[in-house]
Amino acid sequence: MLRYAIRRLILAVPILLGVTLMTFVLMWVIPGDITQSFMDPKIGTIDPEVLRAVREQWGLDAPFLVQYGRYMGNLLRGDMGYTSFTNERVRDAIVSRLPATARLALAALVLSTCLGIGAGVFTALRRGSYLDTAGMIVTLFGVSVPTFWLGFVLMWWLAVWWALLPATGYGHGEWSYVVLPAVTLGLSYAGAMARLTRSAVLDVLDAEYVRTARAKGAGRRTVIARHILPNAMVPVLTVIGVNLGGLMAGSVVVESVFAWPGIGQLFVEAIQGRNLLLVQGCVLFFAMIFIVVNILVDLVYGFVDPRIRYD
Repeated sequence: MLRYAIRRLILAVPILLGVTLMTFVLMWVIPGDITQSFMDPKIGTIDPEVLRAVREQWGLDAPFLVQYGRYMGNLLRGDMGYTSFTNERVRDAIVSRLPATARLALAALVLSTCLGIGAGVFTALRRGSYLDTAGMIVTLFGVSVPTFWLGFVLMWWLAVWWALLPATGYGHGEWSYVVLPAVTLGLSYAGAMARLTRSAVLDVLDAEYVRTARAKGAGRRTVIARHILPNAMVPVLTVIGVNLGGLMAGSVVVESVFAWPGIGQLFVEAIQGRNLLLVQGCVLFFAMIFIVVNILVDLVYGFVDPRIRYD
């Protein structure tokens, strides 16, 4: 298993290189002068000589390949560069926002997993009933509704109309501020989780070992807990892992809607300000999260299903 994990990490290197190159190309071809992001917008018109000096200072006058090679060289030494204008280390800027994003992602993951698995098992065990049909309609709604629309609706309903929860912000870390963004983010993933869980449980319900357990007189709860759920959870585990990576990296919209001071909001601010190194750092962080989570999920497979072996 250790050799498998090491091999997967080695194979992840070309992926990360491709991510950095694509991000660099996209930021390079965006119209406008990236040098402006290093200047205070309150200054107004900037002398061309000042812009030229800034380009020379940050190496922005060098060819594309030279800039990319310089960035990769610094990255191999653990230096992700500095943010433009604030001159803060990119690594420090990301790390400072990580707790807020992790808190939101974990809360949304717990919510989506509990709701998704619960709804999926509930509807699968009532296959063909009106409860099954109603459940699938609700999950389809959860999959289809845009997160920004759902966020605004929940904000208006629970924060503005009923005044039960704070609308935006992080406060001083109180959990009341987490509820709205976590519910918005979690519901968008719970629908897909429920539909997949239902399909996985239905595949197992007609399995021979389930019929054998019932024929031997095993109770309904015993059959579900010992025979159905353990065998249906392998594909669901994949979605949980992918969801964790998606929640960490895909909370950009929700963080923007609720003014949540996480990495997603930092990423949006970096793009708006054409902060190349910060954009690069955020994208690299998101890619690393996906890679690490997928490797961990693959390793957990061996514990969930003993039939899985790693070469």
